[in-house]
Amino acid sequence: MQVTTVSGPVPADELGMTLTHEHLVSDWTLRAVEPEGGAERKLFHGRVDASINWLLTDDPWCCLDNGRQDDTEAMIEELRHFIDAGGTTIVDCTNGDIGRDPRGLKEISARTGLNVVMGSGWYIHRFHDEHKASAGADELCDELVDEFENGVGGTGVRPGIIGEIGVSPKFTDAEKTRLRAACRAQHRLRVPLFVHLPGWQRRAFEVLDIVMKDEGVAPDAVVLCHMDPSGGDVDYQRSVAEHGVWLGFDMIGMPYYYAGEGQSPAPDQTACAIAGLIRDGYAAQILLSHDLAAKSMWTRNGGNGVGYVPRLFLPRLQRHGVPAEVTAALLTTNPRQLFTVAREGAL
Repeated sequence: MQVTTVSGPVPADELGMTLTHEHLVSDWTLRAVEPEGGAERKLFHGRVDASINWLLTDDPWCCLDNGRQDDTEAMIEELRHFIDAGGTTIVDCTNGDIGRDPRGLKEISARTGLNVVMGSGWYIHRFHDEHKASAGADELCDELVDEFENGVGGTGVRPGIIGEIGVSPKFTDAEKTRLRAACRAQHRLRVPLFVHLPGWQRRAFEVLDIVMKDEGVAPDAVVLCHMDPSGGDVDYQRSVAEHGVWLGFDMIGMPYYYAGEGQSPAPDQTACAIAGLIRDGYAAQILLSHDLAAKSMWTRNGGNGVGYVPRLFLPRLQRHGVPAEVTAALLTTNPRQLFTVAREGAL
């Protein structure tokens, strides 16, 4: 079974250690609101470095530069930490609404030797292309399928996943239309479908009613992203897992408070939640990643980077009683199975 990367097909058995939710080139600046003046305005127009990292933890979008991951050389340097930890594959969940760059991803892949799987689709409402505001689900589905068949925007570079598909705290009608379009494309393409949840809410069941009940997508083709913030809600997480979908714990090591939503959980909180799920028999449904989305997450700027999960978080899971072979499988066996079962059907 072959997985489509930006450099061409790769056998699923050769994916190796895989991070399943990162952003290597992206633009989140539509989240930013310029302050009226003073020190805040200076910060808004400043440049990210380690000296201001602490200022960005309570609002990562208070600095425009933080929302632009547009430095290929710096990203290649960051990825060395993952490579040095044994990493071989990155799933980049950036879609066309948030700065996806097919050529940039292909260059990063070529220069690092990493397999890079590119995302597709649409993010939350405020990022939507207004020219497509009236498009229906079937029209959007056809556009999405065309990217997989012919490449993105004349580049010839093809996505390998659908997503991340945006669900905001308000879960608007436009977002629901795009989610339905993504589901219909999944039936035609047989690739994993990644859904961005507003993690501090409990939207999973509303989403799954559309994805599974209405649109008939198989559960093991579905990744629910950002399960980390609800980690302390044991009943909710077990109920979601019972649906047979993948649980994306993809904010590991992220330090941010998001206004109107909540605080990213500490790594030990997430480790405790994952260890509990594993004890209850859900190890084969868990995916791990960092959601690298801002320059202040880069190691050069004082962040944890993309080596944190394999270097530090897996040992933390082991301290919570998870066997080493199980922690290793979370980054190897599980991502491979994700692509395999999405292509071949339910287990």
